Order: sequence, then C-alpha cells, then structure tokens
Amino acid sequence: MSTLKTNNIEPVSGNAITINSSLTVTGGITASLTTPDVLTFDPILTPAVVTGGMFYSSSGNFYVASSSAWTPVLTAINRQPNPSSYDTIVQTTYPNAVDSYHFGEVAKSFISGTFGYASDNIVLANSICSDDVDGPVFINEVNIGQFPSSTNQFLGPFMAGGLAGYPHTGRLAVAAWASHATTETSGALFLINMPHIGITQQPDLVASQDNVGRMHRRGKASATGDQTCGAAFFAYTQSAVNILGLSVPPTASEYVDNYQWYTLVDILYPFSASFTGSYSQNMVKSTEYIRSASDAWIVGPNGISNPLSFVPANVDIFYCNGTFINTDDGYNSYVTVNSFQKFVSGSGWTNFTAAFTGSLLA
Repeated sequence: MSTLKTNNIEPVSGNAITINSSLTVTGGITASLTTPDVLTFDPILTPAVVTGGMFYSSSGNFYVASSSAWTPVLTAINRQPNPSSYDTIVQTTYPNAVDSYHFGEVAKSFISGTFGYASDNIVLANSICSDDVDGPVFINEVNIGQFPSSTNQFLGPFMAGGLAGYPHTGRLAVAAWASHATTETSGALFLINMPHIGITQQPDLVASQDNVGRMHRRGKASATGDQTCGAAFFAYTQSAVNILGLSVPPTASEYVDNYQWYTLVDILYPFSASFTGSYSQNMVKSTEYIRSASDAWIVGPNGISNPLSFVPANVDIFYCNGTFINTDDGYNSYVTVNSFQKFVSGSGWTNFTAAFTGSLLA
C-alpha cells in the first residue's frame, strides 16, 4: 500500500479527498477511486479500525495497515502544493522561499535529528502578525489560516507577537513562555519570529509589478487594493508622509492606546526617506526593516538573554527568524529564513543557520 504525504492531499466536496499518488484501498469501508484519482468514502463517526485497509475518524485522521500495526499517515487535511508558476512569482522577490509546510517538516526533523528533541516535547512560541490569515491550518477544516499544520505537533503555539509580527509582548512574554518549558521531560523551546507579506498571482497585478504586499482574501473581489501586512503599510506611510499630522520623529505620548502602531512607526521612521519607490517596493522594505528590528531585539541584550526574561538554566531555546509570505486564498503560504540559532542560558547563542537552510533548500 502506498504512503500518503500530507501535502499531497486536499479536501474536495463532501466525504472525499484528492489523491496525487497511487493508492490501494481494501477492507470493509465504502470507498472507490474515480477519475481524477478521487477517493470517496463513508465516514466513520467514531474512531474505529476497518480490517485490512483504511479507516477514517471524526478527528480527521487516516490510517493504513503496516505489518501488524496501524500507522497514521495523515494528521491534517492540507492544500495541494502550489503550481510552479506561483513558486516562480514568489521567488522573484524572495529567491529562497519554500513552501511553509515543508519549512515545518524540516524544522521538526532538524531539531530532532541534530539535538534529539521530539516535537511534542517542545513549546513553540509564534511571533507573527495577528492577521486572520496567519492563523493555523486546522485539522479537517477548510479555513483561511495559512500557518502550516506541520507545526501542530509542537506544544502550543504560545502567541508571542503582535501587529507585523514584532514581539510587542516583550520580556514578560518571554518569561511566561520560557516558564512553560517541559523541564520534567527534558524538553526545549522554539521561537518562530516572522513579519508577513502577501504576494498575489493575480495576472494584472503581476504584470504591473504591483502584486507584492497584496493577496486575494476570501470574500473579497480581488487582490487589488489589499494591503498585507496592513500594519506595515500604515506604519511606513505614517513614517514617510505623516498622515496623522503628529510629531516626527514619533513620540509615544501621541499614540495613546495605539502602542503597537507607535512601535512600528518608530522602527521605520529612520528609514522614511527610503520609501520613495512603488507600493510593492516600499512594502518589501518596510517588512525587512521590521524583521531586522525584531531579530535584533530577540537576540540582543534586552531580549531572550536579558535576566528579566527569566529563561530557565540548561533549557535549549531554538530560534528561527525570517519572513512569512501569504498567498491568495486556497494556496499554501511560503517562508524565507534568515537565521536559525540556539540559545542556552549561561552559554549564549550558537548559530546553526547554514546547517538549517542547507536542509531547508536541499
């Protein structure tokens, strides 16, 4: 019987999944393969094994027989891989961008293979924008979230970010997350910090080079006029044009009850003179400036290593910094990685970027 990979499965209508590889179905389940390779079945509403073949449970898990044991081969419903044409569009701006599902799989295997930690013994902190499209891909739900289900095996995630993915939650959040480390089972911590940016494949926007910083969201007519990340857009606009008519450089007292916007404007203001290009060019710049500022805080003296972050001694913290790339509704997101490091209290930071990206791009 063939092995199914999660990124080769997508939900279709009703009780059906699309199979992009050969599959043998046997046993007492109502199932049939039809063109083009669609497996239909009657769902079993409570978890139960069907002798000799597959079973489906209401949790959304599929199992196949392997020797004498039943082995799970699908732990989530995922979209099909994007067409290569979409890869090309994304990689025009981010040459090393990879499918985000692949990123999650590599992160698990790299941490496990290099350091020996099981994914379900690692508490994940996710510092990404609070945009709805950055929510997780839930099991057995065709939702709009694009954060890959391949990271669901980690514990959490602990939500460590804010608008544009900057770690606005600060040292208190680091302390809270670090205190959740699975110390009784010698577990570890993992922080993913990424601002996000949309890239649409809408033909007219691609042709006019106005497709970066935009995505076609569900329920919208098109990607035209979208701003992703909207917080980054308004922050760079305020820093360059001062649409609010406030002091420049910005002062926190003028952004009462708007701390996160103030922080983003404060990050981007020193670069305000550089926002003279097209919308897409300015979005790439602002996203990169926010990414760099986030990274500098996390690895700097006021971040994870600060005594007030209360990181437990002898607990490995894995940290990945990069950019999360949203796509049009129904397509997989992408990730481009800038760094992958490990921190241990008392020993500092060790850089594993070359090894990690080597695995990611292999």
